[in-house]
Amino acid sequence: MPLFKHEGTYFNYEIQGEGIPFLFLHGLGDNLKFAFDTFNNDEKIQLISLDQRGHGKSGHDSRKLSYDSLASDALALMDYLGIQRFYVGGLSMGAGVAVNLAVHAANKVMGLILLRSSATDEPMKKQVIEWFNTVSIYLPKKNGSQLFEQDPLFPSIKDTYPKAIDTFKRYFEDDASVNYYKKFIDIPRDRPIKSKNELTNVTMPTLILANNYDVIHPLEYSLFYAHNIENAKFYELTPKTVDAEKHKLEIDTYINTFILSNSKK
Repeated sequence: MPLFKHEGTYFNYEIQGEGIPFLFLHGLGDNLKFAFDTFNNDEKIQLISLDQRGHGKSGHDSRKLSYDSLASDALALMDYLGIQRFYVGGLSMGAGVAVNLAVHAANKVMGLILLRSSATDEPMKKQVIEWFNTVSIYLPKKNGSQLFEQDPLFPSIKDTYPKAIDTFKRYFEDDASVNYYKKFIDIPRDRPIKSKNELTNVTMPTLILANNYDVIHPLEYSLFYAHNIENAKFYELTPKTVDAEKHKLEIDTYINTFILSNSKK
């Protein structure tokens, strides 16, 4: 398990293949396995990911978690690896980290990939913030999963977006989610950018992927980036709940094509 140290914290990371470097970042409550399970990279693309701060096998400190700190960690990994220019992307929270990094280190980013964004210059939807906050209450408790199911909000979540229940239940089986449960309070309330004006710095080629029928990742959030990033291309995915295999194939095709075609220019 390779590790690197940044600001006193150790981070777990993984690299697969050789070629064009692509840093792919996971979402809230997930880990680096996401990148390698979600995306089948072309042999000409080097896939890189890390367990972000407070996730997976990486550490955390007492500071409040933020998009700024997560982007700093991601950039530190690429500096540690000696990679000066790279593609960066992510899912959900990871997309927010990627756009934050692209805004503040535009000279490093060859291309930006945003998959199902969960926040813009505004945080997550108030309803979704409440859901994550409720989960965070029970994560440190004994029998927390059962107590969560007894919360008055649980039936509402289940009725509104049943898929979220499966995600939230997995957190109770994940050590990093239990030990660093405050991230579910911090990140949903934070914003990757403070104003859409910051996106004027994002002039590199940008690929935006999203789908409908997703309460945590509203289509409108991805369209916000599509409308406000100069060189953005937006494609609507088949929802995972409709056809998971087609959803994954579309992600593979769009990302591989985007990276390979823009690297020839």
